[in-house]
Amino acid sequence: MKEPWYVEELDSLIERLGGNNEIGLSHSEAEQRIQQFGLNELVKKKKRHPIFLFFEQFKDPLVVILLVALLISISIGLLQHDPEEKFEYFIDAIAISAIVLFNAFFGFIQEYKAEKSIEALKSMAAPYTTIVRDGKRERIEAKFLVPGDLIMIEEGDRIPADARLLQSHTLRIDESMLTGESFPVAKEYSSKILSNAVIGDRINSVFSGTSVTRGRGQAIIAGTGMKTEFGKIAFSLMEEKAETTPLQKRLNVLGKWLGIGCLVICAGIFSIGVLLNQDIVEMFIVAVGLAVAAVPEGLPAVVTLALALGVQRMSQKNAIIRRLPSVETLGSTTVICSDKTGTLTKNKMTARRILTVDDEFSVNMDPSTDEATRKILTIGLECNNAQLIDPNDTNPDAMDIGDPTEIALLRLAKTLNFNIEYERLYEVPFDSNSKRMSVVVKNSKNEHFVLTKGAPDVLIDLCKYYFSKGEIKKLNREKRDYLENSEQRLAETGYRMLGMAFKPLESDKAELKVLSEDVKQIEADLIYVGAIAIMDPPRDGTKEAIEICKKAGIRPIMITGDHLKTAIAVASEIGLVYDEKSSFAIEGSKLTNINDEELAKLVQDVNVFARVSPEHKLRLVSALKSNGHIVAMTGDGVNDAPALKKADIGVAMGIAGTDVSKEASDMILADDDFSTIIGAILEGRTIYDNIRKFILYLLSCNAGEIAVMFFGIILTAFLFGEPILPVIAIQILWINLVTDGLPALAMGVDPPDPDVMSRKPRNPREPILPRKSVYFIIYSGIIIAVFTLLLFFLYSYPEYAAGEPIEYIIENGPARTVAFSMLIMFQMVMALNIRKEEHSLIGKEFFRNPYLLLAITSSIVLHLVVVYTPFLQPFFHTIPIGLFDWVIILVVASVLIIIDEARTFIASRYPRFRKIAGYW
Repeated sequence: MKEPWYVEELDSLIERLGGNNEIGLSHSEAEQRIQQFGLNELVKKKKRHPIFLFFEQFKDPLVVILLVALLISISIGLLQHDPEEKFEYFIDAIAISAIVLFNAFFGFIQEYKAEKSIEALKSMAAPYTTIVRDGKRERIEAKFLVPGDLIMIEEGDRIPADARLLQSHTLRIDESMLTGESFPVAKEYSSKILSNAVIGDRINSVFSGTSVTRGRGQAIIAGTGMKTEFGKIAFSLMEEKAETTPLQKRLNVLGKWLGIGCLVICAGIFSIGVLLNQDIVEMFIVAVGLAVAAVPEGLPAVVTLALALGVQRMSQKNAIIRRLPSVETLGSTTVICSDKTGTLTKNKMTARRILTVDDEFSVNMDPSTDEATRKILTIGLECNNAQLIDPNDTNPDAMDIGDPTEIALLRLAKTLNFNIEYERLYEVPFDSNSKRMSVVVKNSKNEHFVLTKGAPDVLIDLCKYYFSKGEIKKLNREKRDYLENSEQRLAETGYRMLGMAFKPLESDKAELKVLSEDVKQIEADLIYVGAIAIMDPPRDGTKEAIEICKKAGIRPIMITGDHLKTAIAVASEIGLVYDEKSSFAIEGSKLTNINDEELAKLVQDVNVFARVSPEHKLRLVSALKSNGHIVAMTGDGVNDAPALKKADIGVAMGIAGTDVSKEASDMILADDDFSTIIGAILEGRTIYDNIRKFILYLLSCNAGEIAVMFFGIILTAFLFGEPILPVIAIQILWINLVTDGLPALAMGVDPPDPDVMSRKPRNPREPILPRKSVYFIIYSGIIIAVFTLLLFFLYSYPEYAAGEPIEYIIENGPARTVAFSMLIMFQMVMALNIRKEEHSLIGKEFFRNPYLLLAITSSIVLHLVVVYTPFLQPFFHTIPIGLFDWVIILVVASVLIIIDEARTFIASRYPRFRKIAGYW
């Protein structure tokens, strides 16, 4: 089996690539290789034409049902001879068309803005690079690079392709977009790498799209275009398709059942009509009209608007939603896979502890009280090449310049109001081999010092003395071991330790000249002072957010490219590792050697994954989903994009996130804060609760309408000798679109229940309408039908029995208007009753949603308009009814309130009957 290019011996790799580490490729050979390997660029994903994208919006089962209803309404309208009836059906068709087009247009606009991940990747490619061809250096467009090319890299460059280092001089690469590691990686061309090493551990190689922060080097190109690590991510983004959200799945199932229900209604009423010897054509028209009435026309629009309102509310809380259905999916989330750097932590290296030889301090101490601390701060300030651009943090967009650890030292001094100015005379720069930096400085008294900072174990070996309680003492083996153990103790808890040492110099210019020519003399016989412990600290509120997750039944998992010790330290501090079963963490290299089935078992217990690669992240998300979880995944780098797209909810960072991660996501955190996800989940749960409320409301109302028309047709056929609709199509359409629609929309902004984040996430397999809700719909439909038909026959049968023609009674009498009004009032009461079983309408619960009260009032006013406005009465087939009629209607409508209050009373007072009461 061929070794990976980052493992292969350099001579063997150069020979296999046909390169030359002195003169590079020839121009003619490079031309041939472009023909063989192609240009060094990413393959562009084939775009869907906007027209096809628009028509894809009509695939939703609910929309398909509306389209069928639209065709039926047009067809029936064409069959009508009466111009007025023909007009009614055409109005029905126009209303349905408006709803369908609204949904299609809204969905099209949302999706048209998405799916740009590959374009964002292309924009991050390095445009120009320095190469050696035919023995000469030249600058070329990076897209013309080929395997075997020799490239020169230096500070500030963006790496143009994946390459193996041939030389490296204090080279550091920022690989955070690929690995998630917060520190630049020190590169060493001669290092031997294992074949299963993750990207962050391949320190003898450089990767496309990463940036050089320090040093210089030479490398030979090993992979270009889609064969780079960047290219692998681009390919996975093209392959990975956005999956259907839980809400979409549930609504699809609901749409199918509604479709089946419409067919059953059509067949049932048509069969009954034929059995009653009614005209076949007339019964077909009646049956189809009833089926159309059964469709809750406003449901797709109400769902879309409820989600859109949720998007607006979330944007005010720093959560930007890119796909509407994702709003609800947040409420289903059972696992949050979070990146560490920048999400759980501040992504700002911070000095947190100061260790002197004698003591340990927090960073909020007073430096004037301890001489050793003042020396440590002095070394941190002067042995430093960083620069604070915005020391007072007044500009959030300002970026400090320099190494993150050096920036942390400057900010520590700023926090402690410590300032001292020395003149720098000479510098020994940091080197990945020496692991230290030294400077020679002069103070205002013309005193000279060597100040050195670096890895404590290296620094202690260089020291001959140590500083303790104002005195310089000889450093013996016992004290050396003590100092190393003290620093190791903190290092094992995830801190990056930075040792500090110094020594005074004579001011003799001759000695200084000798020192400048002999680096070893500068760093000989140093005096050890102490160390500073640096860490990227957790964000404020992260620990509390983790606690809320636990109470809400959501499992947070840390998936990071950073080192294992650092990951465990942060996880422990924020409470992520919280029981014995989940108290261990593993590195990504171990994931490579286990299959998907083993991984699915592993992810049930492990809460911290460190040193993971993009492939690992993708596998972890897939494993969690295979266990039935709804997974939210956070990320900010290019490496996170495939996993973001695979997750049920991909969450990108708005500040630190790359364009690629944002385009692959469903939600963007404008403040990069983990706590914002928790707020979004609360909103998502509330939205789902509200969607269920108005679906239950609309279907309960429609069940009542269907029952009124179904049984009305049968009973009128028996009593009057011909089937008559108690309410006609235009009245049903008015109810479904206007008087039902307004309260349903108001339910979309119902405030969250107090215990919304104390409940476990709902079962992802649970239907949007569980059995209890189906029973509620059935009994509501029966109650509405019984009392509406009772009033209809009370107002029509006596006159029919007296010999009046039934057509005249229905068209000119109050029976149909009373039935129409009764349906409206029942549905207004139903809007109030759709509440949790523990709540009563009496008291503050009645006023909990003022928008709902406004919607109910508006619906009643609109109904009064169609009943009492003369020019609308012929159109809606209504007549004015008297005060006594309204008293009867309101008394009958109050039956629903009485029943619901009885249910609430039983559920709250008698827990053993709560389940039975719930089915009411």
